Amino acid sequence: MTSKKSDLLKYAFVPTVIVLFLAVYPQLNIWLAKGSSWNGAYVVSNYDEVAYSAYVNALIDGRPRKNDPFIGRDDIEAESLYSLQFVPAYSIAIPARVLGLSASTAFVALNFIIAILSSLVIFFLLRSVTNDDLISAAGVLAVLCFGTAIAFQGELQHKILGNYLCDFFPFLRRYQPGFAFPIFFAFCISVWTMFTVEDKRKALFYSLMSGFIFAVLVFSYFFLWTTALAWFICLAVLWFAGRKEEKRRTILAAGIVGIFSIASIVPYFLMLANRPKNMDDTQLLALTRMPNLFEIPEVIGGLILLAIFLLIRKGKIAFSSPEVIFVLSFALTPFVLFNQQIITGRSLQPVHYEIFIANYTTMIAIVLFAWLSAKAIWGDNARTKIRRGMLYVGMAAVIWGFIESTATAARNAGFESLRDDAMPVLHYLHEQQKNEPPVGGHYPAVISTNLMVADYVSTVTSYRSLWNAHSNSTGGINADENKQLFYRYLYYSGFNEEDVAKALDENLFEVKAALFGGGRAVSELDKNAAPITRTEALAAIRDYSKFRESFDRTKASDPLLSYIIVPTKAEPDFQKLDLWYQRDDGKEFGLFKIYKLRLKP
Repeated sequence: MTSKKSDLLKYAFVPTVIVLFLAVYPQLNIWLAKGSSWNGAYVVSNYDEVAYSAYVNALIDGRPRKNDPFIGRDDIEAESLYSLQFVPAYSIAIPARVLGLSASTAFVALNFIIAILSSLVIFFLLRSVTNDDLISAAGVLAVLCFGTAIAFQGELQHKILGNYLCDFFPFLRRYQPGFAFPIFFAFCISVWTMFTVEDKRKALFYSLMSGFIFAVLVFSYFFLWTTALAWFICLAVLWFAGRKEEKRRTILAAGIVGIFSIASIVPYFLMLANRPKNMDDTQLLALTRMPNLFEIPEVIGGLILLAIFLLIRKGKIAFSSPEVIFVLSFALTPFVLFNQQIITGRSLQPVHYEIFIANYTTMIAIVLFAWLSAKAIWGDNARTKIRRGMLYVGMAAVIWGFIESTATAARNAGFESLRDDAMPVLHYLHEQQKNEPPVGGHYPAVISTNLMVADYVSTVTSYRSLWNAHSNSTGGINADENKQLFYRYLYYSGFNEEDVAKALDENLFEVKAALFGGGRAVSELDKNAAPITRTEALAAIRDYSKFRESFDRTKASDPLLSYIIVPTKAEPDFQKLDLWYQRDDGKEFGLFKIYKLRLKP
């Protein structure tokens, strides 16, 4: 269905506004609750966002690409997952630096931008195939609001199992995959146009554009560019097989994109070869060739493939149809993503595909298949029925999206308020960093006895946390070094062996991950990981006990602590810290207090 420009803008505008509201609702919730007392903290919708904001903060401060804000070093020689995927980081940091924005403020703005761009690009992707504004508008809501549920995460898993790995809307995670998420679907639009446009010059233009966009994706996010590659290969092969009369054009267009792909992937892997040896362990790289055929996107994709096969066999649709090929490509892609290890022998946290992209491409396939099958079955009456049906689907998606958004906001409001309450003390620390410049590329260390604040220190300041949940995420330290830092954190914070045992019994993720690795702390990150045994837990407690008994001045000075941040009304036991450090009288900033530390002679 064609429409006037005003109608087109209206249909694109409505779902965009709805998604935007749902996306920023948790932030609005904090703003309304705190009013003028808001201190500038962004609402963290995903556990790893603070790691990305820390890296952006480092770039805003002018630190080099290969820096490690979590261990406070600028003299890093190896690449990390942050330095490799530099396009989003610099695209955020450079404007923020020019405009004088903090990393936290930039992440607040990014939440708005990602929601708007993602909605618009998916609208125009669906419209480029269906040529129907209403179906495309409703499709946007279905894709983005049901994306969490289709991965069996968020409120659906929470209501059924009582837990979840990822809640809210995963596509909004800043800046991965959030920044490159709309770019991925822009790539899909460009490729579709490349194959379908009749004008040869336009086809060439979109071939070049597709190649360029893919190159941007390569240096943006691993799980998106590999998905883009898998999808493109599926589409190109299907197009070649289904539209043999266009084989020369197909080969030419695919070849151009292929040249860009090679030109970007080769330097990417050369840079990747310079990664630290322990990064593979940190990122849970598994060496396996075992097939994986029963992930949710595969099951749904398989059902769509079967349905399309039956429709083709009955003569309802033709395999040569561009729309049919397009739907088939999205339905096939999950099988490539979750089984590429059969060829490569390597599997890297496939759950990231399931929650950050395959769920959304699967929703695209569902929407387009519903439109395609309705036309095939109902013929001339399809338009009215599918539009009415999609309108109901869109309304249901909005309701579920509201449940996802409000439940997340309510569940995490206390944590977000506490994070914002920590901003005054972190702003003070930010000012103090002018008096403590890095020495030899190494930044001073600060300890916060609150884990959430410890994780947020590097987003606001250039100080490094003594330890936080992302200390080894760049691969700058190995698992044993990370554990030793964690022991120091426990020691200074006044934790004894009984406290560690209690944390393990309560399945506290940060403690289990520090002692045994993230894959064993959360089985969804590494489904092949062995569960933590009682024997191992007891051994870890004994190891910490030995650490406490052997603690000396050498350990106390490596790394050297500059400050400690503690809750004002619940200060920890300073007995161990005071053995080695002299505290000043401290300064209070609302709920938190900070002490300046000096190593005793």
